Amino acid sequence: MAAAVLLAACSGGPEDGNEGVTDPAAAVAASGPTNTADVVAALEGGSGARPDTAADAGGGSGGPLELGPIDPLDIPGEIISEYSLVEGDCFNRFEGLQAGRRLAITARTGCDEPHWGEVYHTFDLDAPDPAIYPGDDAVRGFALRVCYEQFEAFVGEIYELSVYDIGVFTPNRTNFEHEVARYRGVHCWLYDPSDDSVSGSAEDTAR
Repeated sequence: MAAAVLLAACSGGPEDGNEGVTDPAAAVAASGPTNTADVVAALEGGSGARPDTAADAGGGSGGPLELGPIDPLDIPGEIISEYSLVEGDCFNRFEGLQAGRRLAITARTGCDEPHWGEVYHTFDLDAPDPAIYPGDDAVRGFALRVCYEQFEAFVGEIYELSVYDIGVFTPNRTNFEHEVARYRGVHCWLYDPSDDSVSGSAEDTAR
């Protein structure tokens, strides 16, 4: 099998992304209220926006990525866009090099099979058009707050007591503002930072 490693961090949007580490509990403390009016106001503000090339979605162990050749034919499961995942899907995430370029691959697999992450909640950023992208940090911070609040209902215990960590897939500026191919979906997913591969769903495991 071609050399590949599971991603230690998720991508920032369907078109680009990089690694980032954010404590969901800290994001909750810093992000303020989550009512719709506040969310819309934040998303319309547009302050602190960074270029698309700096898109960042948070999550992951933060360890160094070891890139190597990767062959999609060697990857088990159904290769799909991470934004095609739905609640309850389990997946593996691989990153490697192909023809000298970075290649990230998401493969959906059964939760009873070895996997790295599991999607436990999805939602759309609520903002009227034409809303200005408020910046990667603002989008990621809000996404982590919502994902943090939904964590206990899925796992059965609060984030601080759980063995799992939280990751998010979020749209970047291009996806958020595009007039035709607009995408504002957020995926909340969890993973075990102490283990690259687990079997079985995390749903209700702490109840």
